[in-house]
Amino acid sequence: MRRGRAAGILALLATLLLPSCRGPAPGDSDSATLGDSSTWEVRFSHVLSTNSEFHLLAERFRDLMLERTGGRFRVVIYPSGQLGGERVAFEQIQVGAVHMAITGTPVLSGWVPEAQIFDLPFLFENRDHGLAVMNGPVGDLWRELLLERTGVRSLGFLDYGFRHVYNRRRPVETPGDLAGLKLRVLQNATYLAAYSTLGVQATPMNYGEVYSALQQGVIDGGEANAIGFVSSRLYEVARFYSFTSITYNPITLLVNEPFYRALPEDVREAVDRSAADALAYQSEVARRMEAEAIDQMQAAGVEMSRPDLAPFAPAVRPRIWNELAARLPDGEALIARLVEEAEREALSSGAVDGLVRPR
Repeated sequence: MRRGRAAGILALLATLLLPSCRGPAPGDSDSATLGDSSTWEVRFSHVLSTNSEFHLLAERFRDLMLERTGGRFRVVIYPSGQLGGERVAFEQIQVGAVHMAITGTPVLSGWVPEAQIFDLPFLFENRDHGLAVMNGPVGDLWRELLLERTGVRSLGFLDYGFRHVYNRRRPVETPGDLAGLKLRVLQNATYLAAYSTLGVQATPMNYGEVYSALQQGVIDGGEANAIGFVSSRLYEVARFYSFTSITYNPITLLVNEPFYRALPEDVREAVDRSAADALAYQSEVARRMEAEAIDQMQAAGVEMSRPDLAPFAPAVRPRIWNELAARLPDGEALIARLVEEAEREALSSGAVDGLVRPR
């Protein structure tokens, strides 16, 4: 009975939240450039705070769509996980209760397990290298699989960079320093396996619970990029931050496919163009914000370390790579394709010298 009632409520919610369509009211901006006079109220969810690069991307997209549709495509942004964590938000976007969201591919591996190939430890040399691969053929393949299996479209990838370890107990200078730390790790099989192999007590947890869990000593730390660490004020409860670069974290901008397909062609084109412009803006802003975040960490007394990563890689490679290849259908071929693409991009960018080979 309870399950049926919950399903009914969710269905009703999805119906109520479908985009509204009406003619322009007196005083509306001139929308004669578009052939349709409908309006759309669009719910956009993300899990970070209003001073994060996620929110700045959402605001840029909102403003561009207002401008390009004469005020008829109206985006309402719900930051800080107000509509639920990434997993919940993705479930909502599938049923149309949320129209757009920002979500990481590690979370989406529950629906597209092949996404775990991007989670392999020490895969990319730097953030430019990772973003180039995600924007290439392998990233396009993942976007096609996501759309086919879930009815959710990826409009492109954010420039998030690497997730680094932070904690409240000690600096991480060597692999041994990770041993015994209880860290919040994304609920993703490859993440959990990689950190567990390094001796971490890997603990999945919703992002919104991390601050209080650190405050109460439930966990010792977690892993995030510098911007997320600062924007969520985690430096108040964790004073050690180490640039471990264990995992590169692809983040994607999503839209519900039935909603997207129901838009007039010119509005869909505006969505595509505005998403591309907002993603380019996010990349520019994220680089600046990362430098500013590091300055803020220094000012707040965070002890930062940049360990030599060479001793870390042998602990997880090739073991984690081989385990993933065995778990995924055609896993070996998928990983080989990804490595080939990564090496091609590394060669073209000159980043190949430090690339670690899986076998």
